[in-house]
Amino acid sequence: MRTETLPSISIVLPVFNEERNIKRCLESIRSQDYPQKKVEIILVDDDSTDNTVKIAKKYKVVLCRNGTHNYDIGKSLGIKRSSNEYILFLDADNFLPHNQWLKRIIKPFVIEKNLSGAQPLWFTYNKKYPLADRYAILFGITDPITIYLKKQDRLMLNEKKFKVGDVYSETKDYFLTKFSPKSLPTIGSVGFITKKEYLMKTNYDPDFSHLDCMQDLIKQGYDKFAMVKLDIIHLHSPTIKSFLDKLKRNLRIFLRDQKKRRYKWETSKLRLFYAIFAMSTFIIPFYHSLKGFFEIRDYAWFLHPYLCFRIVFMYSLIMVRWKLGF
Repeated sequence: MRTETLPSISIVLPVFNEERNIKRCLESIRSQDYPQKKVEIILVDDDSTDNTVKIAKKYKVVLCRNGTHNYDIGKSLGIKRSSNEYILFLDADNFLPHNQWLKRIIKPFVIEKNLSGAQPLWFTYNKKYPLADRYAILFGITDPITIYLKKQDRLMLNEKKFKVGDVYSETKDYFLTKFSPKSLPTIGSVGFITKKEYLMKTNYDPDFSHLDCMQDLIKQGYDKFAMVKLDIIHLHSPTIKSFLDKLKRNLRIFLRDQKKRRYKWETSKLRLFYAIFAMSTFIIPFYHSLKGFFEIRDYAWFLHPYLCFRIVFMYSLIMVRWKLGF
């Protein structure tokens, strides 16, 4: 791709007290082999009390204040403040692993017609990462239930083929697939890129729920996506406790906002029963762990049976309490 033909990108980056990660994140962006005059970083700060903003100002960011302590509102504010053709979503604990990353994520848009969005297929693996982080990377997840509901938007580290949705083409760089409202996986967050004009067609304001907005696009016929053969560094959870706490928080937010959410995790009762059964028995999760371990020797695979069982129990308890009004 010629430099002069590369499109402009706005990177929406919501932050709160991220002084530990923000320098590495921004350096990975500013070191890209991409015309930096075409890369706008919208730093949406939620009234950080540490040195996040002070550090970020060294990297020519556009500073935008949130102040609501609502992550989705922060993303919406970043979208409104952006001025470039494409919007890429990153978090402060996301780092671009090499200087060709932006060129590779934008490449499908340069080649393909009527593409709605693109996202990397894997998380970057490093054996030195904490156990819980390695687990999330190996399985390509933030929540193991997505595996058994067939809503997973990333591949396990030992997988090479993307099979979700209607995959209609494969190149050496990406898979092309179409999603329907029922087959839509949890796409649209870490490392996701789309055109700003498409986001303007969604109900992204006052809060941007990536699943809701992807649902909005698909219902309007914007259903073609590129799943790029690319990885991105995502430091999800340093401990098992923090991994479970994030899932607990996310489910409670989903239940709290259920009436206004448009993405309903549509699935058949049979599929839901299978997911609960599979995660509760230890057998199927252990099979996935064993299969992964034989290909990539890391004991983090074997967190899977325990976490699956623990999550089913945790989710069931939260749902019962919610139904009873507690």
